[in-house]
Amino acid sequence: MVDFAVFDYLLDSVFIVDGDGKVVYCNEMAATFCQSSVRRMAGKVKLMDVINFDESGLLPFDENSHGRTSPSPLIETAYTLVKAGRTGKTQLTVRPMGDGKHWVFFLHDVSLEETLAAKYKAELQKTEEYARNLEKLVEERTVELRKVNQTLNAILESLGQGFFTFSADGTCGAVFTKACRDILEKLPSGKSAIEVLGIPEAEKTQFQKWTESLFKEFLPFDDLKVLGPNLYPHSQGRYIVLDYFPIRREEGEISDVVVVATDKTTEREAQLALESEKQYAAMIVKYMKNKNQFHQFLFSVRQSCKQLLEMAAKPLNGEQVNEAFRVLHTLEGEAGTFSMGELRNMARESQHILEPYKKGGEMPSSVHLEFRNSLIKLRDSFEKFLEDNKEIIRLPNAEASRTIEATADGVRLFLTEVSRLSGGDVVAQKGRDLFFKEPIENRIKYFDSLSQSVAERLNKKLKPMIIEGGEVRIDPEPYQKVFSAMVHAFRNAVDHGLEAPEEREFAGKEPAGQIKVRIEERNDGIHLSIEDDGKGIDPAVIREKLKSRFPENDFSKESDEEIIQHVCMPGFSSRDQVGEFSGRGVGLDALREEILKIGGTIHIESKINEGTQIGIFLPAVSPSGQLNQPSRAAS
Repeated sequence: MVDFAVFDYLLDSVFIVDGDGKVVYCNEMAATFCQSSVRRMAGKVKLMDVINFDESGLLPFDENSHGRTSPSPLIETAYTLVKAGRTGKTQLTVRPMGDGKHWVFFLHDVSLEETLAAKYKAELQKTEEYARNLEKLVEERTVELRKVNQTLNAILESLGQGFFTFSADGTCGAVFTKACRDILEKLPSGKSAIEVLGIPEAEKTQFQKWTESLFKEFLPFDDLKVLGPNLYPHSQGRYIVLDYFPIRREEGEISDVVVVATDKTTEREAQLALESEKQYAAMIVKYMKNKNQFHQFLFSVRQSCKQLLEMAAKPLNGEQVNEAFRVLHTLEGEAGTFSMGELRNMARESQHILEPYKKGGEMPSSVHLEFRNSLIKLRDSFEKFLEDNKEIIRLPNAEASRTIEATADGVRLFLTEVSRLSGGDVVAQKGRDLFFKEPIENRIKYFDSLSQSVAERLNKKLKPMIIEGGEVRIDPEPYQKVFSAMVHAFRNAVDHGLEAPEEREFAGKEPAGQIKVRIEERNDGIHLSIEDDGKGIDPAVIREKLKSRFPENDFSKESDEEIIQHVCMPGFSSRDQVGEFSGRGVGLDALREEILKIGGTIHIESKINEGTQIGIFLPAVSPSGQLNQPSRAAS
């Protein structure tokens, strides 16, 4: 008995007819194509009573019909649904089955692509202005996809899916599609599934165990199949997605596994383009909301590139490697804050090159050259970004200068004060206070969107950030590098501190975490704290990490409070593996370094299951390094 159920998994319409042209089987796609149902068609109608084809020699199906004795070529023809009256174009092929009693019609409705493209284009026209470029890209990709479809050879599925089976011993069967030659770069028949799927040597044993589990069904098939290879490593970089389906005997046991390989390169490119458009739009929004901070970031990138290239002009020693790593890590974090994905990825690539030499060791000249070239690439990409966006992002002419805005009332107030004062120093101080100082909240509030973005990527929930004392006014220039490095504190609060929603609920907390920033002005300067209500820092865990990472040091006599401070230690990380947002042992170290450079301090307090507080002291300094008392805005 022939099991037609294997065709249930194909994406195109499949009809199986007997010698008289009677439909003995059709899949759901075929029934939908005919505007009917499987129950109404299978075993009840002839195919010619349902569809008329313009191409002669197809229906009525008889001894002289195409595909009667051997597979037909790919035929493109117009069709009409007899009862519904719907017309369109289709690509089809006819193939005899092995039993000599049944024939398979494979149909791909190409008119559906045109309908969907028109519908999608109409929807895209309703989007915002910035999305029109994406519409153009999608249209181009659709045209490319059509061209590919038109050049496909006569195969079982006109979409060109790679289709083959393998048995319990991993041997591929004789049933496969010719598309496998293109998609999987080989014909499977008689080969091992390991060879066909390109399984690396180190993963072969794991694949064999997975195969054994599939056939014995230790767990439901659908639960196990997701553990197998989901992508084929195509030599040309095409994005080939793998899926698996069981073929069962009458008693229910699995006899073979069907592998369906689908080329989704075009869809993936369109998706990546869409993500790029979204990220660009997010960057523009952040620029419009935080122009001063954005300008300061762009100036700092240029300065960082210059500093790094000067360092890389000759071989780096251990201290220089760590300093370069800190600069790059901060640049990466800030680029992520402002949705500059390409810059962030390049900074990360440069860090990867330095990673093996953070703990010492001589850097080979080839690695040094690779690192320097990566910095040049980063710098050139950044300068190209500035050039490409010069009509949107207008940098002030003066290096590292902010654009200052003042109201008419503010100017009048300043002139009134000038008329009453006689001392030049006092006048200058009043001018600085009025025109150069700004609420410290301006330098902190945009970290809220960063924290929310990190939480979303980690499947965590986070309430809007609370800022207390944000009205304290400061001259931000002396603190710019501190604020840049502060990105690590907020990322760590979400990544290390906050628990997953279900974990928080189990601990009796609300599912969404909270980050709170407190600012207090005192005579000696600014006292700032960054607090989260996460799981806190376990001193015992930190001790064990310190012992393994720094075996030459003795931490046994230090108190728990002293131990916690080591999370700011260069090279320390509580993570065993590098993640997207942490694990390099650089984040809080970079923040600490910048705070110490201006004479500030950092202190960490934490309680298990209650949260962590990073206390920061920033002395009052002016751009020239002079004491400069902060002032609170008039209420």
